[in-house]
Amino acid sequence: MIDCDIHVQISKPEEIIKFIDPAKRDWFRNQAYMLGLPAYPWNHSSSWYRKDLQVDENEYPGATPQAVAKDALDDQGADIGILTADDALSVGLMENAYSAATLARAHNDWFREDWFPVDDRFRGSIIIPTQDPAAAVAEIERCASDRRFVQILLPSAGERPYGDPRYLPILEAAAAHGLAVAIHSGMEGMGLAHQSSGAGTPTLYIEWHTIGSACSIQAQLVSLLAHGTFRRIPDLKVLLIEGGVAWLPGMLWRLDTNWRGLRDDTPWMDEPPLETMKRHVRFATQPLEYTDGNDELLWQMLAAVGAPEILCYASDYPHWDGDEPKWLEQRIPEAWRQAVMHDNAVAFYGSRLELPVLQ
Repeated sequence: MIDCDIHVQISKPEEIIKFIDPAKRDWFRNQAYMLGLPAYPWNHSSSWYRKDLQVDENEYPGATPQAVAKDALDDQGADIGILTADDALSVGLMENAYSAATLARAHNDWFREDWFPVDDRFRGSIIIPTQDPAAAVAEIERCASDRRFVQILLPSAGERPYGDPRYLPILEAAAAHGLAVAIHSGMEGMGLAHQSSGAGTPTLYIEWHTIGSACSIQAQLVSLLAHGTFRRIPDLKVLLIEGGVAWLPGMLWRLDTNWRGLRDDTPWMDEPPLETMKRHVRFATQPLEYTDGNDELLWQMLAAVGAPEILCYASDYPHWDGDEPKWLEQRIPEAWRQAVMHDNAVAFYGSRLELPVLQ
């Protein structure tokens, strides 16, 4: 089983700061816990992580490689766990691009030096300063030779959708090195990012968790398809994380319909967007929406847009709404389980996982 979304927590800022040039450390220390990263204007009413995983009141779940290896790998039976940032997902939205590049570099070195050596089942995500594409490409080039990194990680929120030509050098660099591009929902309205909804800023956590976790992911998918990004970069692979999947059929059918009626708007799109999506894009399973007894309808709709091949298992450890593998395996159709829990991720990430497709 491959877990495509394990969130690593920054519990002690000095663990990151030690990888920063001494002359620059005080700037980050003066930002306190958040290290200068943008912060959400609202919070979960009780806890964003699972309290049952917290064994030390002074330590968040997911804050040490030993805890992650036990909780997310050993206890769940994972062959590989792909580590993603949590707060540091917003590094590309910092107003100070120079500090963003410094912090991204330190976070990547933290993974490489303090996390990867602890367990050979760990793989990681490269975070980059997307507000400075040249610096972002340089960071990809610096880290790509370490094959324990399997992807670059971008927030779904941003200044512009990722189909915008300004981001082509970043996506090209990832594809050239055999790295996937993971776009994780979140950070809407923070730092340089726009809100996820044209209606304005949400007031409540439940509003953001419903709208923010899906709408910006939808916008990124449509942007990449409409701009012909996959035609420009044929080897590009994109994983959309934590944006849900129940909306996918309606969105792709709507996009295909508009493509047929608006061919002059995007003459470079030479096939229905749905067909392009099925070749290049995968979706993390968490959160798999509840259907109030209508799961069979959900499976039929997802199958119409490429499931099970487009789905890759993700736990979202240690967040409060995470999906444990045994629960998900029991929920999805039996014929899908091998593909969703293992084979799709192996095929998607390729040789960087160093795992075979099971027969």
